[in-house]
This record gives sequence, C-alpha cells and structure tokens, in this order.
Amino acid sequence: MGAMDIAQTFTDLLAFVERNQAWAGLVFGLMAFGESLVVVGVLVPATGVMMAAGALIGTGQLPFLDIWIGGALGAALGDAISYWVGLRLGPHVERIWPFSRHPETLAAARNVFARWGWTAILIGRFIGPLRASVPTVAGMSAMPVIPFQLANFGSAILWIPVLIAPGSMGAWAWKLFGEGDREAAIAVVAALLVVLVGAVLVARRLLPRLLKRGVGEGAGEP
Repeated sequence: MGAMDIAQTFTDLLAFVERNQAWAGLVFGLMAFGESLVVVGVLVPATGVMMAAGALIGTGQLPFLDIWIGGALGAALGDAISYWVGLRLGPHVERIWPFSRHPETLAAARNVFARWGWTAILIGRFIGPLRASVPTVAGMSAMPVIPFQLANFGSAILWIPVLIAPGSMGAWAWKLFGEGDREAAIAVVAALLVVLVGAVLVARRLLPRLLKRGVGEGAGEP
C-alpha cells in the first residue's frame, strides 16, 4: 500500500467515525488492538489515525471518552495476546515474520526487557518497533501474568491520551485564535512545540542506541 493509499484510508476512516460517532470506541479499539498485536502490528497504522483524530476531539467532533476507553482496551488486549504468543511459542517466535527477517527488533526488545523488567512494557508502548515485540519477549521470558497485566493496562491507559494530545492542543489553539484570544493560543502552541521538540530529541538520541545495542546483545557480541 502506497503513501497515497494510506492517506486516503486515514481520511475515509476519520470521516466514517465522524459521521458514526457511536462506532468511535469500537473502530479505534480495533485499530489499537491490531497495532499492538504481534506480527499484525506492522500492518496497522493506528498511531497515525489516533494522532489525526486528536484534532477532531479537540473541536468536539469526536467523543474523547469513547476513543480513550476503546483504544486502551484494544491496545491492552493486543499486548495480552502478544504475551501469550511468546509464552506458548518461546524461542520459536524468532522464526515468525517479521522477526525472521528483522531479528534486530526482537533483540532490542530483549535488551529493553532485560534492563528494565516490567517497566519495559511501559517503555515499549511508546516506541513503534517495540510495541508488540516487548510483550512477546515478556511471554518468552515467562514474566508473571499479574505484573505483566498491570503494566500492560497501565501503559495502554496512558498511551491513548499521549497520542491524542498534540492534535487536540493544536485544534484548541486554533479555536482560541479564532475567538480572538491570541495570547492563550500562542501559549498553547508554544507548550505543544516544546513537548514535541523534546520528544523528537529524546527519540533521536535513545532509539538508535537501543536498537543498536539490542542487535549486539542478540547476536552475542560483547
């Protein structure tokens, strides 16, 4: 699927949910479930749709609570199944696509889990390449179910508002600007830019190190 097809899919999906708000929780729940599911996650671009939906939530065109609940439950269920796959298959997970072609992703997930334990579930939720692989590694490592599920549901509850926040804040700033409250609008935009720039800098600094270290440890390098 090309970039134009993906963009059109985003547009059509958001238009459908805007016209049928009663389906918002289910639609975004399924999207979050798919993106958090091992193997399937690489094919489902829920993050982009969630971020775009933030603007509609900020203007009151989509129900935040429905999307939050549906998205969080879907994400938690996807991670739970990814954990179960790791628990049942163990080392055989390495033979499954995309891990068979991209072993560095599983190696990075092992590195994060070995270093951070249960908090790796929280960290991995916010890093695309690790979102479904960390829960799978947790299962492969036979992490106890209760600590896993606590971290799983806790991170899912946080993940949805974080995705929605940039679009919602941007829409809010635009609304304030339209109402003539330019100072408040500028303050909201400034706060949003600070957060986004900080997130980009942290991601650019830490993610390459994380993936590189994961490959080395997974390959048995010193």
